[in-house]
Amino acid sequence: MVAMSTTVIAENTVIVLSWDGVRYDYPDRGEFPALERMAQQGMRGRLTTVYPSKTFPTHMSMATGTHPDTHGIVGNIFFDRKTESMFQYANDGDWVDAEPIWITAQRQGVDAATYHWVASYSDWQGRSHRYREGPFNPLISDETKVDRILEWLDFPANERPGLIMAYWSGTDGPGHRAGPDSPLVAEQLATQDVQLMRIINKVDQLQRWDETTLIVVSDHGMALVTENVDVEGAIDEAGIEAVVTRGPVGFVYLEQASDLQSALAALKNLPHINVYTQANLPQSFRMAHPTRIGDLIITTSPPFTVGDPAGKTDGPGGTHGYHPDEDDMKAIIFAMGRNVKTGMVARELHQIDLVPTIADLLDIKAPKHSEGKVMEWVKR
Repeated sequence: MVAMSTTVIAENTVIVLSWDGVRYDYPDRGEFPALERMAQQGMRGRLTTVYPSKTFPTHMSMATGTHPDTHGIVGNIFFDRKTESMFQYANDGDWVDAEPIWITAQRQGVDAATYHWVASYSDWQGRSHRYREGPFNPLISDETKVDRILEWLDFPANERPGLIMAYWSGTDGPGHRAGPDSPLVAEQLATQDVQLMRIINKVDQLQRWDETTLIVVSDHGMALVTENVDVEGAIDEAGIEAVVTRGPVGFVYLEQASDLQSALAALKNLPHINVYTQANLPQSFRMAHPTRIGDLIITTSPPFTVGDPAGKTDGPGGTHGYHPDEDDMKAIIFAMGRNVKTGMVARELHQIDLVPTIADLLDIKAPKHSEGKVMEWVKR
């Protein structure tokens, strides 16, 4: 492990909370006092995701400022041909090819703290950051996470993290189970809002808004899904050995590269899908990692998804992973505090712009692979 850089007492604090699966329009479905205060005293925006709009790729883009083809996390589940290993909701930092912002901050002397952010539970290329909570445990409540954040905020200046990043359960669960139009979504959002208010009240109590920026984002939205397209069944029926991942973007990893044309033929007449080879995958998708995408890449649009078996799903449900241009994939972003313009509404911001924005607020340099720009709501 590479030793941490000498700590500099951070003059400013940036808190970033990621709420899983909160679509951009969910905050309009009820009264959520904490989010409303952030919108009134700061800004509210709509966030465009990377592709695929899945939890692991999006969180790494928000942590590195680049796309899946560069940071390497191309899905929640994928196979790496170089290492001959399967990534399945893994949190080992060594899967990540681009430097995360918590390492960037620590390397430049700003103590960083993470709680359940994707890939933050271990060292990254031998480097560590000062405070990290993991491994992931779904039984740990967001209330418990807030308890820890409040403790960090109470630390003396020479121990207090300048960057705090935490993953919250958001509305992803009810959105998947009951669909994005379920009243359960607003009920769950209300519980998140209560916990958010605890952080706002703490900064009020400490009288630290002139040195604290609070940012709430989500990793993706949610769309209604009603039907599966049986890609795996078509491949099996053709007698082709392959591993198929599921979702709005599916990867087909062939056992034999020579089966490529046979696989294309097997999928030719399946409805509601687009089939790409690595050679003709649009560059604009930014998911073409050299060793991790499938020999075939299958994309769909709502309300369809790559699944098995074919047919309707078990009642109304939701999913995500679709192209970022789909409105239902748009995520939230709220910000308030230091250097945040007041009462601003930003229609189109991008996930890769979060990292350079964090770096600007902390007065440090952005990570090497960051491609984004500082968001327009930051005071200059």
